Amino acid sequence: MSGPTDLGVFKPFLYLLRFSIGCILKLKYNIHTRNAQQIMNLKPPYLVLSNHFNTFDPFIISTVMPEHIHWVASDVLFRNRYLRFLMKRLVGSISKSKSKSDFYTIRQIADTVKQNGVVGIFPEGQRSWDGRTLPLMFATAKLVRMLKVPVVFCILEGGYHSLPRWSKNRRKGKLTVVFQEPWYPEEFAGMTTDEVFAQLSSRLSYDDYEQQSRHRVLYRSNRRAEYLEHVLFVCPSCLSLASLTSRGNVCRCGSCDLAAEVDVYGFFTFPGKEVHFRSVTQWNQWQRDYLKDQFLCGRWGEETQLFADREVRHYTGYRDRRMKYEGRASIGFTPRGFLISHGPEQTLYAFEEIDSLALALQSNLEFYLKDTLHRFQFPGPRISAYKYLSAYECLTEVRGMEDRHIDGLAAASDSAVAERG
Repeated sequence: MSGPTDLGVFKPFLYLLRFSIGCILKLKYNIHTRNAQQIMNLKPPYLVLSNHFNTFDPFIISTVMPEHIHWVASDVLFRNRYLRFLMKRLVGSISKSKSKSDFYTIRQIADTVKQNGVVGIFPEGQRSWDGRTLPLMFATAKLVRMLKVPVVFCILEGGYHSLPRWSKNRRKGKLTVVFQEPWYPEEFAGMTTDEVFAQLSSRLSYDDYEQQSRHRVLYRSNRRAEYLEHVLFVCPSCLSLASLTSRGNVCRCGSCDLAAEVDVYGFFTFPGKEVHFRSVTQWNQWQRDYLKDQFLCGRWGEETQLFADREVRHYTGYRDRRMKYEGRASIGFTPRGFLISHGPEQTLYAFEEIDSLALALQSNLEFYLKDTLHRFQFPGPRISAYKYLSAYECLTEVRGMEDRHIDGLAAASDSAVAERG
């Protein structure tokens, strides 16, 4: 493993990681590579872009790469002083605020590339919940055009089924790191940012369930459905919200008799029910469509609480600084915003004032409000933070559609007035 010596890395520690954690991961996840010969002779600097399913994705990719990679990582990991020292001083990682435009991060990436370093980015900004590549951050396309270095694309086949984001339980099966032919600066030099973004989205587009449908890899576990309620929160039978619980290989609804069993290939069966989707991908898409339909037709009033959870730990902070504990709170989702209660005091955090809503780790909901980062850490292992993010995204999309419709009507009206004049 070659590489620069002045980029905040401690090479003996990197060798130790590669030959300890790297070997353990290869055994535990049955890691393979495909088309790796295409990048083995590529000289730094370059970018590594990958889809993102697994907590260990950076380590898995680094294990099979010839050069050390400076991964762009969420600033959540840098708030712990010991992790911050390890990641910044020993590994040379680059911090990034989730879902937030960050010139400081861009400067770190540019400096690393100038010193012939390799930078790794997950352009989705977070791990996928249902096995599909999430929409990419548009800023990645701008970065690619700005840096003018080769781009290496990785697809992690089987990464989702090996350890889904919603689960705590690894499945022994097969994980393949698939490399594509590098994309060189001369190939995208004449492209617009939109064209580069379209190319990135196409190259990183992937659905682990489609791959599993074709190859039927066995993923062994006795807890294949455990913690599915982190991602699935609408019952397809009775349409109740946040009523699902899981145990072993079965996910059940507490409001009706629905039972969804997960087989050894990761697909659903619904004994006694006519449910027409078989994967988490399809179920998640259906529940998001259902939410959007309800928002569109105005089923839920502005004060309706779709979800609510108590005994949530509330923290405030900024970027990677240490966070301040504000006490335990209750949180509820309404179409107006989040209702936050500290004892008898209730405050509405209106959605129009919220910036960069995202999930950190498994059970933390985070957003910025007037340059203050608010984190809500949910108690217990089974409360879904994703339902808040998903409902917010669906509501935002619906309101965007409504705004575009109103703008279109206004433009048509203006045009008609102009013609009459």
